[in-house]
Amino acid sequence: MHAAVSRRPFIIRSDHMGGEAFGSLFSRVFGNLYNDLPRTGSPVSIAGVYGRYEGVSFRRLCYRGDFTVQIPDLDDEITFVIPTAGQIIFNLADATVGRPQVGLAVEKTQVRSVQIIDGHGQHGLSIRRGLFTQRLSTLLGRPIVRKIRFEPQVDLSREAFQGIKAIVAFATGDELDTLMNSSALMPTRLQEMLVDAVLESWPHSYSEALRRPGPSIAPRHVRLAMEYIQEHPHCLVSSTELAALSHVSLRALQDGFRRFMGTSIAAYQRQVRLARAYEAFRQGAAASVTEVALQLGFSNVGRFCHYFQNAYGLSPQDVRNGLRSAGQNW
Repeated sequence: MHAAVSRRPFIIRSDHMGGEAFGSLFSRVFGNLYNDLPRTGSPVSIAGVYGRYEGVSFRRLCYRGDFTVQIPDLDDEITFVIPTAGQIIFNLADATVGRPQVGLAVEKTQVRSVQIIDGHGQHGLSIRRGLFTQRLSTLLGRPIVRKIRFEPQVDLSREAFQGIKAIVAFATGDELDTLMNSSALMPTRLQEMLVDAVLESWPHSYSEALRRPGPSIAPRHVRLAMEYIQEHPHCLVSSTELAALSHVSLRALQDGFRRFMGTSIAAYQRQVRLARAYEAFRQGAAASVTEVALQLGFSNVGRFCHYFQNAYGLSPQDVRNGLRSAGQNW
């Protein structure tokens, strides 16, 4: 007989707790993530469930009382809101309003304040950008050199969004506690389900690439340039030189990369060099991070580490140390 799994709680439940009491409970379980938020100054009660685990939070909440909260600088997370009642207004450069049938994807770092009105209720989740980057890199088999951007407002009448809502409902349901206490793997599995559900259902800048069954058949001049880049990742050859090697004009080569590879020549070169660096670190190369960066033509090691972190959601040292995310094994 196996003993129940013991871990720090990561889910809190509220039956219309006052705002102050809910905030106190939140801080005890998750730490002072939002300790510096100004008080609302008006009576508020909160009912529902909130959970947070390793870069993902999920919630099914409803509020009594209207209030506005000024938001300080927050982590690089993306918040997805599926409103079930009332309204939630994120004040960015312009107001972004979520109401029933209008879902929101909001970059937390751009939020100035949040307003809750009309008895707002929601199913929602927030996911650290790095988790999306890691998963996309695995699914597409290449580094992610451009930040993922999600459609900021969506029509929730589309059936695809019901899948996200159903997973959030499962994550905040009473049955989850039993599952979490019976398996050490369940929290990670839940994290994976939430990330995949959003990538599959919510439109974003990589949606087309994920739907594409395989690489398009590129014309000969594009293939020649790709082959040269892959065979000489350490060479900082210019786009003009690549065009000459491919026997076409610069414009023709640039257009070919955009049409058939979905990226620019320079971005593709960086993808290849980062991929070679990743493989070197993954295989336990004896060379240091600095040596690998310089061997692949990155003269600024700090900038190389920045590119690598953005592309894989992990630092070069993390990969060297074998700390690849569980997402690499999904």
